[in-house]
Amino acid sequence: MGRRWFRWICWVVTVTAFLAAIAQRSFAQTPPTLTVDAASDPHPINPDIYGIASYGLDATFAKEIQVPNIRWGGDGTTRYNWGVDSSNAGFDWYFMGGNGQATPTPGGSADLMINTYKTASRAHTLLTIPIIPYVNKSAAWNCSFPVSVYGAQQSTNPYVHPNGDNCGNSITTGGAQLTDNNIYANHIDNTVALQQGWVQHLISTFGTAANGGVAYYQLDNEPGGWSNTHRDVEPVQPDYDTILSLGQQYAAMVKQTDPSAKVFGPVDFTLGGWIGTPSKQNNLYAGEYYLQKMAAYDQANHQRILDYFDEHYYGGGSTDAAELASTRALWDPTFNSGSWVEQYFFNGPMMLLPRFQSWIQTYYPGTKLSISEYSFSSGTNPLVDALTEADVLGIYGREGLDFANMWNVPKPTDAVAYSFRLYRNYDGTGGQFGGTSITATSTNQGLLSVYGALRASDGALTVVAINKTTSAIATSLVLANFKSTGTAAVYTYSNANLSQIVAGTPVPVVSDAVSYSFPAYSATALVFTPESSSTEATTTSLMASSAQVTAGQNIAFTASVAHSSGTGVPTGSVTFNNGAAPIGTGSLNLSGVATFTSSSLAVGSYTVTATYSGDSNFSSSTSSATSVTVAAAARISTVTSVSASGTQVTSGQNMTLNVKVAPTTGTGTPTGSVTFLDGQTSIGAATLSGGAGSFSTTLSVGTQTITAAYSGDANFAASSSAVLTVTVAVIV
Repeated sequence: MGRRWFRWICWVVTVTAFLAAIAQRSFAQTPPTLTVDAASDPHPINPDIYGIASYGLDATFAKEIQVPNIRWGGDGTTRYNWGVDSSNAGFDWYFMGGNGQATPTPGGSADLMINTYKTASRAHTLLTIPIIPYVNKSAAWNCSFPVSVYGAQQSTNPYVHPNGDNCGNSITTGGAQLTDNNIYANHIDNTVALQQGWVQHLISTFGTAANGGVAYYQLDNEPGGWSNTHRDVEPVQPDYDTILSLGQQYAAMVKQTDPSAKVFGPVDFTLGGWIGTPSKQNNLYAGEYYLQKMAAYDQANHQRILDYFDEHYYGGGSTDAAELASTRALWDPTFNSGSWVEQYFFNGPMMLLPRFQSWIQTYYPGTKLSISEYSFSSGTNPLVDALTEADVLGIYGREGLDFANMWNVPKPTDAVAYSFRLYRNYDGTGGQFGGTSITATSTNQGLLSVYGALRASDGALTVVAINKTTSAIATSLVLANFKSTGTAAVYTYSNANLSQIVAGTPVPVVSDAVSYSFPAYSATALVFTPESSSTEATTTSLMASSAQVTAGQNIAFTASVAHSSGTGVPTGSVTFNNGAAPIGTGSLNLSGVATFTSSSLAVGSYTVTATYSGDSNFSSSTSSATSVTVAAAARISTVTSVSASGTQVTSGQNMTLNVKVAPTTGTGTPTGSVTFLDGQTSIGAATLSGGAGSFSTTLSVGTQTITAAYSGDANFAASSSAVLTVTVAVIV
C-alpha cells in the first residue's frame, strides 16, 4: 500500500508541475483578463464562512476581523465529559484522559471559550456534542494503555505519568494492536440524559440560541474514523446505520431542549468519511445516505433535526504550485486533484461544493452546507499559504457555502491572518469585502483568480484578485453594470511586506476598466466607489404571507425596492434566496414590488432574503432575512397494539409477533412498516397489509419486553404499542 501511494503522489506532483509549466508558458504569451459584472448572479455571502477554530485564537485578532463563529471541536472533544470538564485524546496523544484538576468546574473550559469570543466579536459557537457510546470518567490524569498493565509499547507519553505509570500508544513493540480490556476503568456510558444536562447548563448560562446562547451543535467529530482515533473504546468501526441512530437520538434531544438551535452532521473526515461502505448504505455514499435517512426521520416524525450537512476537507499540495492549484478541487469541473476518491468513486473531478450541494438537493432539500474543519496550508511557504486561503475564502463566498471553520489557528502576525483581513479588515479601519457575491471571471482562474461583491453599506464594488504565479501580471479588469468614480482604491498583500496589507496609489478607472500590474504571489483588494450621479442606493424589504405554513400550502414572498432618496422607481428583478440557494425570482412592477409564490417548499426551516439586481439608475440591495417554517401536514393519530403467539416459551422456540395499527379517528388504513423492539434493541420489522403485520423470531432466555413502533405514513402518524412481556425459559 505504501509503494502504491508513493507512486500515486509522484504522479500527481509530476502532472501538477507539467500543467503549471504549460500555464506559465501560455501566460507569457497572453495574460489573463478579468471581468466583474455587478448585475450578474447576485447572491448573499454568508459571513459564517469566515470562521476559525477556537484553540489559541487571539481574542484581539478575533475582534479585529469580527470572527463570526468559533468551534469547540476536533478529536479531543469526542469523549468530553462536561461534568468533569475533561476528555480523552485517543490515538492522537497516548489515549490520555483527564486534565489533572482536583476540583473541576463542570463545563468550565467550554464556558470560558464561549464567553471569550462572544465578548470579543459576538461570535456564535459551534459546539460538539459527543454521541460516541463512552465519555471520559474523571478529571484525574488517566490513560487507556498503561505500561504496567499492557506491557511495553512502541511509544509512551514523555510528559504525564498517572500514578507514576507510563502511558503507551496501544501498539506493542512487535507492532500488534492492543485491546482495552477494561473500558470502564477510565470511562462511563455516554447517554442522551448526560448531554441534555450539558445543553441545559449552556442555556442557563448563556441563554437559548435565539437569545444569544450557543447557536450551533454538531454531532460528534469524524465518526467514520472512531475505530482508528478512538480504538480503545470503539475497536470495531460502527456502520453508518449506527452512526445515524446515535445522531438522531442526540439531535432530537438538542431540538427538544433548545428548538432555536441548529444541528450539524455527520461531521466526517476527508475522502473516506464521505464514502463509508456503499454496499451497506443503499448503494449510496455515506454523505448521501446520511441525508436520505435524516430526511426519512423528518418525514416520519414531522421534525427537522438536521440543519447543516457538515463534512471536513483537507486540501493542499506538496509544492507551492500544487497547493495553489488544490483549491480548484472545491469547484472546478475540469480539475482532478488525483485523489483515490476521484479515481475509484467519483470517476472524475471532485467539484466538492457543487457535489455536496447536489447531494442535498437530491436527498434533503433545505439543508444548509458546512465545512466545519478544513485546511489547505502546507506550512512550507507562509505567503503561499496566505494566498491559498484567500482563494478558498473567495470560492466559499462565490459558491454559496453556508458555514466554514478553518482548523489551523493563525497568530495575528501569521501570513494566513492577512487572508482573513483581506476580506474582513483590509484597510485596518474595518473595511470589508462586500456581502453580495456577483459574477467575477478570469480567463485563467488558475493563474489569476478573481472574486467580486457589492457592499450594502456604501454601494461599493469590492474585488479580490490573487496572482498565483511567480511573475507580475499586467492586465485589465473590466466592470459591467457598475459606474465607478474616477479611481479605485488598492490594497495589496505580497512578499514586499508580509506584516501588512499595503495601501497603494489609487488606480484610474477609464471606460469602466482599470489597467493594473498584480505583483508576483500577491492578493489584491480593489474598491470601486459608485458615482453619485450614476446609480442611486436602494433598500429592499421582504415580507412573507405567513411565518409558518403546512407543506403543500401556498406561501407568498413580497419584496419592495425603494430608492434611498430622490425620485423614480427601480426596475428589474429580485431573486429570493434561502441562505445562498435561490428558491425563486420575481420582476418589479410599476410600484417597485416583486412577488414569488410557491406551494412546493419542502418541510423545514427557511431563512429567506430578497436581492435586487439593480438597473442603470438604481444600485442593487439585499433585504434582511425573514424566517419561515414549512411544517408537515397534520396526520391522523394512530394506536398500535402488539400480541404474541405465546408469552411463555422455551429457548429456541419460534414465536410470532403480531401487530395492528388503527386510526384513532375517522376512516382509512395505515400503511408503511412497524419495527419490533426488545427493550431498546430492534429485533425485526414487518410491512403492514390491511393495517396488520407479523414477524417470527426466537428470543433470548429471560424476561423480554417487546414493543412495536409504527413509523407512520403520509396520512397517519407514528405510534408505539404498550409493552408486551414474554418469558423465555431454559429447556430442562
